[in-house]
Amino acid sequence: MNMIAKAVDSIPDLPPLEEWDNEWITKMVKAFMRVKFPTVLALNKIDHPDADKNVSKILLKYPDTRAVLTSAITEVFLRKLAKQHYIKYEEGTEFIDTLEDLGEESGLKALDEKLLQRVENIRDLVLYRFGSTGVVQVLQEAAKVLDLVPIFTVRNIQTFTGNSGTNVFRDCTLVKKGTTVASVARIIIGEITVAAVEGVGGKRVGMDDTVDIGKNDILSFKIAPGGFNANATF
Repeated sequence: MNMIAKAVDSIPDLPPLEEWDNEWITKMVKAFMRVKFPTVLALNKIDHPDADKNVSKILLKYPDTRAVLTSAITEVFLRKLAKQHYIKYEEGTEFIDTLEDLGEESGLKALDEKLLQRVENIRDLVLYRFGSTGVVQVLQEAAKVLDLVPIFTVRNIQTFTGNSGTNVFRDCTLVKKGTTVASVARIIIGEITVAAVEGVGGKRVGMDDTVDIGKNDILSFKIAPGGFNANATF
């Protein structure tokens, strides 16, 4: 029923049901489909020479659908280079640094001429032009249309590290916006008694409080004595 209500509310000047003709029925069906199946278009291969023409056609055909321009192959390539310590790459941004940019103290390996030219092409044709590869952005848009909030559970609320030690914000769970902290706890750690919940700055968070982007989205759960591990925190 909630989906139907959302669909109805999204149609301006909708007449009473008994006055619906085929045109209004079609509008209602389309509105319901948008609510039932929220969609984000990932328009991939923006590095392709024909990308501009194809993107324009798709955007004209689906003007009401969220679209993100992406280059998945570029994202994979950059992550691979970063993992092999050839570049420093901040995912979701346009920023790439090489040995030539940062110097030997960066610990990066030298790129050969072919790889260096490819990185420069990526900078010019994808990153500087579009702002990023779009891969992170399409995931963000998907979470947004589904009303999902990323919840980061940490062991140390001051350093934002988890059980793994030095990794910051390693664990992330997507939940519906407006979910209570108690429900988040059940999703993440199950039916375990929670002694306390801390938010940013060590602030106590109530189990009945709700989560949203920027609100109770970084949490540390303190397990009560008698749980599976009296010293465990999440």
